[in-house]
Amino acid sequence: MKSSVEEQLKAGWHASLADGLDAAARSGSRLLIDMWATWCKNCLTMDKTTLNNASVQSALAGYVKIKFQAEDPDAQPAKSVMQKFDAVGLPTYVVLRPR
Repeated sequence: MKSSVEEQLKAGWHASLADGLDAAARSGSRLLIDMWATWCKNCLTMDKTTLNNASVQSALAGYVKIKFQAEDPDAQPAKSVMQKFDAVGLPTYVVLRPR
């Protein structure tokens, strides 16, 4: 795992889609899913720049945040998750609100 992703996980992001969804359901919080891969240069750049920006971090403070690794977008489970959200490439960001 790249160091930028490790930093996000240390900052409270979930590595597990199931755990993040469960945490959001329990807390009633909005959810941000960041679909990424180690080979995706734009994904890793977003971690180091935009997602590391103090204003962005402040805006996302109330969100449950998930780093969903879609290393092979054509293989499961990445394929079904990406299809569910109509993701066509990486990085993809999904924002969900509680019901």
